[in-house]
Amino acid sequence: MTDTPGKVRWTNQEQVMNRAVLFPLMAGLAWGNCASAYESNYLNAVHDVEQWQGGHFNEQETAPTYSEEWQGAGIGGIAGVILAGPPGFIIGAAGGVLAGRNSGLESDLHTTRQEVARLQQQRKQDVAQLAELSQQLRTAHSHNKQQLQAIASGFIYRIQFRTNQSALELQDQQALKALAQALGTLQSLRVHVQAFADKRGRTSNNQTLTEARALSVTDQLVQWGVPFKRIETQAYGEANAQYDPSDVEGLGYDRQVIIRFCYQEAT
Repeated sequence: MTDTPGKVRWTNQEQVMNRAVLFPLMAGLAWGNCASAYESNYLNAVHDVEQWQGGHFNEQETAPTYSEEWQGAGIGGIAGVILAGPPGFIIGAAGGVLAGRNSGLESDLHTTRQEVARLQQQRKQDVAQLAELSQQLRTAHSHNKQQLQAIASGFIYRIQFRTNQSALELQDQQALKALAQALGTLQSLRVHVQAFADKRGRTSNNQTLTEARALSVTDQLVQWGVPFKRIETQAYGEANAQYDPSDVEGLGYDRQVIIRFCYQEAT
């Protein structure tokens, strides 16, 4: 290269060397890109979907390698040989490797963006599905609550007792067992046990008798699995008796225990 004021001139030898380097390098880059583009178009035509062969790692490598690098190196090297002879092979191959690697990285980036978009769409679907399931759960809970409240408001069970007795009849024991089993699946229902006596006898004795009757029913329920804390008892003695002592048949209705349910929200 010769220097003249305001102008740089290359010698013939330098111009030849420049062409020997630049032409193979440019050819390698161009043909490497063409090879990558040809492969992508071919795969798209065969499979009718976008294909990607991302970089792969060897055990002793720290950076991924791409198939496009080898294709670019081969085609770039051939172009370099044609344009600049044997020295152009190395330069053209290097240019092809660079072009191929660039194509591989672009493919990786494109695929990563597609995967991110897919995950974002999947997340939207999951959120929508979760909202729908939550709504279904709230609806089911509301229906279940209404059903339990209907059971609590409409259920009543009466147990009659013999005169001056607090022992349960066999059929009442069996009925309480079935009731306890049902309560095992209805955890939101509390049990109210209310005991009564007729007007005969002393008031204090009737109070004690109704307490014993309430206890008999409570013990039977607890025996069959109803937690004691779910049961509330009230003994009214003769306070609510409605039949006159002369009405022998009516007195049987005063000697009773009434079982009711009360709905309680689960905590």
